[in-house]
Amino acid sequence: MSNIPLVSIIIPTFNRAHLILETIESILNQSFNNWECIVVDDSSTDGTEELLWEYFQKDKRLQFHKRPENFKKGANSCRNYGFEQSTGEYLIWFDSDDLMTPDHIAVKVDVITNAKKDFVVAQTANFKDGILMKPYKYDQKEYGIKASDFILSKIHWYTYDILLTRLIAQKLRWNEEMKSWQDYNYFCKMLLETENGSYIEKVVTHRRLHSQSIQSNLTRTIKDFNQELLENRLLTFYDIQVSIDTFTRMELVNGMMNLCYEIGKSGRFSMHCGEVSKIVKKEMSLKSSFLFLLSILVVSIFGRGYILLSMAKRK
Repeated sequence: MSNIPLVSIIIPTFNRAHLILETIESILNQSFNNWECIVVDDSSTDGTEELLWEYFQKDKRLQFHKRPENFKKGANSCRNYGFEQSTGEYLIWFDSDDLMTPDHIAVKVDVITNAKKDFVVAQTANFKDGILMKPYKYDQKEYGIKASDFILSKIHWYTYDILLTRLIAQKLRWNEEMKSWQDYNYFCKMLLETENGSYIEKVVTHRRLHSQSIQSNLTRTIKDFNQELLENRLLTFYDIQVSIDTFTRMELVNGMMNLCYEIGKSGRFSMHCGEVSKIVKKEMSLKSSFLFLLSILVVSIFGRGYILLSMAKRK
């Protein structure tokens, strides 16, 4: 067994007592046996703790932890704490309402060890009410996986698609300020550490769609969607700005400017737009910052102002 790597599966959970046992069963049914599963509970109120404590007595590979009080509430804090408890050579980040196919771990470990990669990206298919849908479309570039492509949303994958080495994971941390799209932030940082990864042409995760999912609750309207996306991109910009090239940095800034404009068009003003204006001033000029803020004001009142926004983007 010593030659078989240990894989750590880290799962944050909050009020998923009605779903998490199915997730755990899918892990217990893995054809690859050398794993540890670390579930970190984010102060659930639905009996999750009692349910799992009893259930986890069946297998010593299963661990239950409560998020410590000195860790901020949220899934990312639970992931960070879970990683601190883990010992595996490889890491899989998973969610408490999704399912692994029986060969999920085996397929990933086979590719990452034989190809000598730092990470691998497998595939996911959604399911709802027991019906499996078509797999998510993965846009694979001929030249391989590049950080700039992921940062600029030219490629994408889900949290649970990845298996990565501990050597890379220990250089990273989940941003505990984020409410949504946490995986975008994490994998931007991962790819800035290494682009030595490969795709696996196989669905090994079934992603459950339901009304209580975090993403459904956060992005019910386009207004909320833009607000949440802006916050994510701003926090990500702060995390990676010193590590990215000028073109990628400016594309991120332009994207945040566009989001602020769209929020303004809906009659709202986000406090994050003030932070974006400071970035525009630093990266472009005082004039650009002024025109940017003016475009938001004008579009919020008159419903138009894109010419001003375009002028703001010119250095």
